[in-house]
Amino acid sequence: MKPITAKNYEIFFNRAYFEHNAYGEESAGSLWFNSSQELTDYDGVFELPQEIISAFEQLGYNMDWAKDV
Repeated sequence: MKPITAKNYEIFFNRAYFEHNAYGEESAGSLWFNSSQELTDYDGVFELPQEIISAFEQLGYNMDWAKDV
């Protein structure tokens, strides 16, 4: 998604956050996407859970980068 331009700022929609329902922040992380909805980085977990990869793919995001790590 392209950024929205405000008077003094650009607002970016390139970051997502996930948190486990039971374990909370112990199993949580952030994901970053480029303007083409391709995953470019993630943090918080050693390996991105398959459940997260699948959920974002169903929303139309390209998660190939997580599969190559």
